[in-house]
Amino acid sequence: MTTDFENAVSARKARLQELQRELAEKGARFIHVHMPEINGVYRSKTTPFKLSYNGDALNAILYCVAHSDGNPLPVPVFGGPISNDDNGYPNIMALPDPASVRHHGWDPRFASVILNSFMLDGRRCGLDPRAILQAQEDRSRKLGYEPIFALEYEFGIFHADHDLMRAGRYRELKPWGHSFVNYDLVRSGDYQSFMAEFIDRLASLNIGVASVVTEYGYGMYEFALAPKPALEAADDAMRAKLHLRELCAERGMVATFMTRFQTPGRESACGGHHHQSLWRDGKNSFAAGANKLSEVAQHYLAGLLARLPESHLLFRPTVNSYRRLDRGAWSPEDASWGYENRTAAVRAITTPVADAARFEHRVPGADINPYLSIAAMLAAGLDGVEEKMALEPAAPGNPGVLNRPGLSRTLKGSIESFTGSAFIDRVFGAEFKAHYALSRQAELDAFDSWMAAQITDFEFQRYFIGT
Repeated sequence: MTTDFENAVSARKARLQELQRELAEKGARFIHVHMPEINGVYRSKTTPFKLSYNGDALNAILYCVAHSDGNPLPVPVFGGPISNDDNGYPNIMALPDPASVRHHGWDPRFASVILNSFMLDGRRCGLDPRAILQAQEDRSRKLGYEPIFALEYEFGIFHADHDLMRAGRYRELKPWGHSFVNYDLVRSGDYQSFMAEFIDRLASLNIGVASVVTEYGYGMYEFALAPKPALEAADDAMRAKLHLRELCAERGMVATFMTRFQTPGRESACGGHHHQSLWRDGKNSFAAGANKLSEVAQHYLAGLLARLPESHLLFRPTVNSYRRLDRGAWSPEDASWGYENRTAAVRAITTPVADAARFEHRVPGADINPYLSIAAMLAAGLDGVEEKMALEPAAPGNPGVLNRPGLSRTLKGSIESFTGSAFIDRVFGAEFKAHYALSRQAELDAFDSWMAAQITDFEFQRYFIGT
């Protein structure tokens, strides 16, 4: 019997060989090889142009790295079962996905590709975020639906000061632009040329940008991506973040997708909203007219809401995520929905035309891993369709009066809901569930450890002369 790895090599080899010839003829000399890790960023290497159609080695420790490699604590990794002292931190195997190969139009010397990972015995790696999402996309297609997603990210751009950044003094960086005005074309003199270059670069990777705008807040901006099938939408989101950072670095700036970098209650936080719909035979299966939902859409939405509390960790995965949780700032606090209601967890959009019908999931911040967040949403929605779940009435305004199930206000509470979930077990597998919970607990432990070593401004101001 052949292994998962052998089957993948057999299915991909001819296309990878073909792409090797095509891109070499077009001038590709180097390739960025991307591995999506748990925290929602790529770990990448640059090599002379070669598509490793027989597979390659992958350091398994990359599934155990902390955000920013542990900064500000000297603990860059957590000891997961896949890579630790006991097993000697082994390599596993990886294979490029030919569907993810892109030639970089702004610098044709470069191409890029995204990997899938496999264990040394040939099994699919249970921690591979792309494979987890692919399984849910396949499930949707078996039901006769093409799942379509589009992500929008709010983010910050600052003028880079490497001395300040090395010292961890990010608060002192100066935001790009002179105002905090929404939808402004003249926030800075180079804003339009910067965004035009960003859009052009993504277009050369077959990534569509629906819009870019200035957001409410100093240094705050937003881009919205064009809709794609689920896995490609996640690939696009990851690449868009990477190449925005790359363009910023070239121009002496730095981008952040930290969910809240301003004090709560001031200016916007960074959301990562997910637009989604199901299509069949070229038609939107959610469409039913203005302020109406098809039967399929109602069931899908009921599933989204039913599974939201237990999958909340995937949408708010860091300590900082919970600084954004504020209905007054349009960041949802419960499992609610409404037509064109930005204070609810899910905003149902049914205009201006039937094909625009979709759900905007407003819970995630910009710090998500899009493979995991899309997988959780799609799995929940499909549960609703398969089980014909009943939908609660829409919230006409503030959903708080309806007493819908609340979402945890702490990382600790979200971890507990996640680890107790049979839905997470079924969709993500026990191996991933345990590993991801371990990674989030490591984040919480790191924050608690850091806080325990500090004397805060609150303590000085409250107790220095008050005791």
